[in-house]
Amino acid sequence: MSFRYRFIISFVLLEIFFILLIVSVNFITINNSSEKLIQEKIESNISFFDKMTHVPLSIYDLASLDDLTNDTTDLEYINSIVILDNQNRVVSQSYNFKHLKQEELLLTKKNQILKQLDNTFVIRYQKIKNKDTPLGSFYIIFDTSDNSRFINDNKRNTAFLILFEIIISTFLSYIIGNRLTNVLTKLSEVAADIGDNKETEIPFQNRKDELGILSKSMNQMQIDLKQRNEKLKKSTKELISANKSKDDFLANMSHELKTPLNSINVISSVMMKNTKNTLDKDQVKNLSIINNCGNDLLFLINDVLDVSKLEAGKIQLVNETLNFKTIMDNIYEMFNPQMEINNIKFIYNCDNDIGFIFSDEQRIKQVVKNLLSNAVKFAPNGIIKLLVENYQDNIKVIVEDNGIGIPANKLVNIFDRFKQVDESTTRNYGGTGLGLTICKELTHLLGGKINVISKENEGTSFSITIARNSNNINKEPIIETQIDINHSNKVNIPNEQKKTIPKVVSHRLLILNNDPVSFFKLVIDLKKEHTVIQSNNTVNFLDDYKNNKDVNLAIIDTSCIDKINLEKIIHKLPIKFILIYSMRLDIFENEKIIQKIKKPFKIEEILLTLTQIKESHEQI
Repeated sequence: MSFRYRFIISFVLLEIFFILLIVSVNFITINNSSEKLIQEKIESNISFFDKMTHVPLSIYDLASLDDLTNDTTDLEYINSIVILDNQNRVVSQSYNFKHLKQEELLLTKKNQILKQLDNTFVIRYQKIKNKDTPLGSFYIIFDTSDNSRFINDNKRNTAFLILFEIIISTFLSYIIGNRLTNVLTKLSEVAADIGDNKETEIPFQNRKDELGILSKSMNQMQIDLKQRNEKLKKSTKELISANKSKDDFLANMSHELKTPLNSINVISSVMMKNTKNTLDKDQVKNLSIINNCGNDLLFLINDVLDVSKLEAGKIQLVNETLNFKTIMDNIYEMFNPQMEINNIKFIYNCDNDIGFIFSDEQRIKQVVKNLLSNAVKFAPNGIIKLLVENYQDNIKVIVEDNGIGIPANKLVNIFDRFKQVDESTTRNYGGTGLGLTICKELTHLLGGKINVISKENEGTSFSITIARNSNNINKEPIIETQIDINHSNKVNIPNEQKKTIPKVVSHRLLILNNDPVSFFKLVIDLKKEHTVIQSNNTVNFLDDYKNNKDVNLAIIDTSCIDKINLEKIIHKLPIKFILIYSMRLDIFENEKIIQKIKKPFKIEEILLTLTQIKESHEQI
């Protein structure tokens, strides 16, 4: 008899006892109806309250918010309300909930159900948005205790009947389905082995029923997976080889193209001067064209190489103590003649107390000069501003123009490679479409970020922040000390750290974070000396550890994991941990935690921690 008919017989036998479930079905129906009504009431109140908060929250009308909060909590089934603005500040509240402190409530931004004896409370968290603009959020605590008590009363009336039916159904299911269960369990184990790429023998292939067909299909699947894995390994090797060839090509291109181009540009520039008057006007003009094209091509090559190096993590910052105002003054003096030639009003303002920073001068100049060059191209006969100011622990540089601007639908893509506003931009103004990509990546390497505000035909404003790295600033004469961390790649470190850094020990690192932008530079630097595996959630993190048992150290961003799961992971995994935290409440003391670093973190802190771990002592 086939599996299908055996299943039907089992189902019919069980159906005989379904009549015993009539009372249970009634109970379930009543419960579902009751819960549905409660949920509809909750959703209705949430939706209404959300709409009512839009206007007062958008104009910060606290009085209206307080009136709305008080009126709503007067309803008998609403216990408490807390309203937050988009900065997570409490702007209105009516908090009467005795079972959870308000501070603890605000730490958890999710829906909850709390049960206290016979009382049940539903905590709902809702973000408030006006279209795509976040306005704030609110918590509402609903008291659903009456509904819970009603359900409990109905449970007692049907408990014995349901228990009796479960016993009978379980007994019959076991007798009738035991054989089928054993077969399916065996096939499940085989499927798990196939999923783990284990060679296994597929049973039941000689059967004529559906189980036999399933077994044959699993056998064919195992053969196909084996072939695909072999092809994947081959493709991976080819990809690695192709990537190496790309790097080699770019390295060769740097030498083979830039060297002759530099010669062409220098020679054509000298010949253009026509000091011996041996050339006529057309020849001088042609040499000028050659020189301009050569320079354009050289800029193109440099941009492509910079993007490639950024992608491969091969750009190293050469940090030193810098007088930031002096750098900006030099840039202003460099561009001022160009502004006068193009009839541009150049406004420059730099805070006098901007002070010193610890950063890479060349890369700072590259970013600012790139933004100014763009402004010159797109704002002829206009106004360009270069503004420098203190901004929290960073420095903010603003490059603003009143040029052609950027359409709103193009802003989202302007930092992508080879992206410009439209095809005519390249024809009319030149450029490769790589400049802003390079600016974005370099700004991240400098510990900051870049933003843009623009309106078509009115102008554009780019702002970048650059980290001061104040702890590394040395106003005394700077004597550079270098440590060779990765052969030819050298990193500058402060003199006072020279004697404390031990020999670098390579590690196999597992990183948990959901903020790839902040961790971009760290991952690049770590990959130069260590093996790095990244996960963006706890499930992937545990899977990655399971598949890489030789991992000996984990770096965890506590902002993407709650404290309970963090404790479980640290207790469960036999490795050491470095925690990156923003709130001290997210972390705790444990002997496996070798370092706790507060955001915004400095990459040097993590690199120094890794170098200070002695392999024999830490056993990692």
